[in-house]
Amino acid sequence: MTTIDIHPEAVGLRERKKLQTRTAIHEAAFRLIDSQGLDATTVEQICHQADVSGRTFFNYFPSKAAAALEFQGPAIHPDVEQAFLAHPGSLVIALCEVIGSGSEHGPDLVSIKRLLSRRPELLTTATRMMVEVREMYVDLAAQRARSRSEAELAVVLVMAALSKTLHDDNAPDVPIGEQLKATVRQLLALDCDEG
Repeated sequence: MTTIDIHPEAVGLRERKKLQTRTAIHEAAFRLIDSQGLDATTVEQICHQADVSGRTFFNYFPSKAAAALEFQGPAIHPDVEQAFLAHPGSLVIALCEVIGSGSEHGPDLVSIKRLLSRRPELLTTATRMMVEVREMYVDLAAQRARSRSEAELAVVLVMAALSKTLHDDNAPDVPIGEQLKATVRQLLALDCDEG
């Protein structure tokens, strides 16, 4: 079985510094917006707390809401994309690996979920982000699928599994990609007979 993973030791000094800057901006935006709301928080306040310039802020995030939600824009690491295209398993299982990898190395989804419940003004940005991410995964899946429709269905299935996994307080302590595969298998095993 092929596992898609990005190892921290493979990341150079420049990439580590970029990640530190990105994390500092996100954490400052998250704290400020969580405590005082989106409208009351300014980019200048975020920059001051993160110790970066306004120009640097906009190199990393398109808006303060995107910074709080840790969303720079949809992107898949080239190594992850290459491993997906070479994955010997089914389209759905390969997508579980990709989406699981993105969830492991992406924002803390539990904290983001809590922030959204406290600050509903972020929901518009979060919804737009989810649409962009979904389209990115569909575009990727379409490179292996028999049709765009098949790619869309595969992504819907894995995203449904991700939603269930994130809401499952009893989920096992294993990588999200493995949890996704187990949940997908459960979904596929459901009896869909009408009679």
